[in-house]
Amino acid sequence: MVLLLAPAKLNLGLRLIARRSDGYHEIETVFLPLRLFDRLELERAEEPGIRLEVRGAELPEDEENLAVRAARLACEATGLAQALRLRLEKHIPVAAGLGGGSSDAAAAILGVERLSGKDLPASDRAGLALSLGADVPFFLGPRPSVGRGVGERLEPLTDVPEMWWLLLCFDFPVSTAWAYAEASRKLTLPREGSNIAALLGPSGVRFPPHSDLEAVTALRHPEVGQAQRALADAGAMVTGMTGSGPTVYGRFESEGAAQGAAEALSLPTGARTILVSSPGSACDDWGWGVAKW
Repeated sequence: MVLLLAPAKLNLGLRLIARRSDGYHEIETVFLPLRLFDRLELERAEEPGIRLEVRGAELPEDEENLAVRAARLACEATGLAQALRLRLEKHIPVAAGLGGGSSDAAAAILGVERLSGKDLPASDRAGLALSLGADVPFFLGPRPSVGRGVGERLEPLTDVPEMWWLLLCFDFPVSTAWAYAEASRKLTLPREGSNIAALLGPSGVRFPPHSDLEAVTALRHPEVGQAQRALADAGAMVTGMTGSGPTVYGRFESEGAAQGAAEALSLPTGARTILVSSPGSACDDWGWGVAKW
């Protein structure tokens, strides 16, 4: 049996650069992994097929689930028999802009490699991940990075410190496809890139990041803007929305400051907070344990 921790991520800023003929968009973003994890167990089974059990969320347990598709493709690539049992324990909110599904898929690829005893060439592993989704390659080796292309061209960032975040999560999902299409419709593309790497440095986030997806999601869901204002009033140094949302984040100076803000916030019905940290660029320890709820 193999157990993997599949981390969440934040997008600090997200700019659409160009439309592509395959339906994707060229983007610029900063990825940060978070100490907030789904847990994925994989083990060999006697009977053929890949069977998934999900706990903690209402999700499909067949080929509609990205983790099942990832396991099947990884079995084909490594030669491992497609006779597996997967157990997925969800802690990352679903359809929230935190990358949980993509992270679960990456964990499934790495888990199958471990079970098979065969390490795929890095280029083959990355290609398999990209075939499953634009964010999946990041989770194969997550660390603070600039993402370009569709998000698969990753440039690791140095001198990024550990940071504390308070997430405000809502009980409604946002479609990533809708957010990209709506943002693209409102923008004049293609356009020039920017120095998005300047967002981060030794002191953390240097200025409020801009997200083209936030602009359209906040228009449909005013809760996004309300949450940012509440976090700023509670002392957040920087606020923003991750991915296509609707999760909103605030950066705080310390764990204590974030905890104090969480206790003081007046939350709308159905919303909840998650207190979590992001590792610095020097961190190589994936034995991070569980996130704080």
